[in-house]
Amino acid sequence: MKSSSVCIVCSDQARTQQAHELARWTGLPVLDKKSADFALQLCFETDRVMLYDTMLNTSIHVDFVSGALAHRRQFGGGRDQAIAKAVGLKHGRRPNVLDITAGLCRDAYVLASLGCKLFLVEQSPVVYTLIEDGIRRGQSDTACAEILKNFISWINADAIEYMRSINSNSRPDVIYIDPMYPDRKKSALVKKDMQILQRLLPKDQYDDELLTTALDCAAERVVVKRPLHAPALGDVQADTSISSKKTRFDVYLVKNNQ
Repeated sequence: MKSSSVCIVCSDQARTQQAHELARWTGLPVLDKKSADFALQLCFETDRVMLYDTMLNTSIHVDFVSGALAHRRQFGGGRDQAIAKAVGLKHGRRPNVLDITAGLCRDAYVLASLGCKLFLVEQSPVVYTLIEDGIRRGQSDTACAEILKNFISWINADAIEYMRSINSNSRPDVIYIDPMYPDRKKSALVKKDMQILQRLLPKDQYDDELLTTALDCAAERVVVKRPLHAPALGDVQADTSISSKKTRFDVYLVKNNQ
C-alpha cells in the first residue's frame, strides 16, 4: 500500500459525473470500489462524500447537522468561547472573517452560528469537496441552513494568492489561520480525523508567509489557532492570546493598514 496515495471511489451511479469531473480536475484515479492499494479514498456515496483512511479503517466527512458541531452550537458557550473573544465578537459587533485554512469548517461554523460572516478558502481539492458536500447536506436542515447563510463564499484556492488578490477596499475585518498542528509523539497523538488530514496534507512550509500576508491583508486583526503550549507561528509574538483548555488563539492586531 502506498502510504501517501489518494484515489476517488464512486459506486453510486447518480454521482459518477461529479466524481469524474473531480478526477479530471485533480488527476486522481477513479475506482468503483475501495482498494487496499490506496491509503486515502474519497468516497462518493449516496448520502454523503467521505474521506476513508485504509490504515485507520475509519472515515471523516463534514457534518454541520449532527454530532459534535450540533452540540457545540447549542451548548458551546456563545460569545464567551475563546474563539469568539479572539475574533473580537461582542454584543452588536460581528466581524466578517476570512478563514484561509477552512479544513473541516468546524471553527467557521461556530463563528457563523454566532453571527459572523464567513469567507472560506481551502487549498486541498479533496477537503474542499468534503466542504461542498457538507454545505449541501446542511442546507437541507432548517436550523443548520439558517446558520449556513453566514457562509458568504467558499472557494478552492491557494490562500496566499487569494489574499494578495483582495482589493484594498474589501479587506476582511479578521483573517483566521488554523495551520496544521505540529507533529506529536505517539503517546499524544491527535484525534483520528486530524491524523487523516495530516496524512492527506503535506506539512505547510509557508506558515510564516501565511501570517505575514494575512497581516498585510486584514483590516483589524489576524487570529492564529495553536496548541496550548506550542510556539507562536513563525516565532512572531502576538499582541495578546486567549486560551481554552487545550487551545490558544494568538491575536495580532493590525496597525497602519488603511
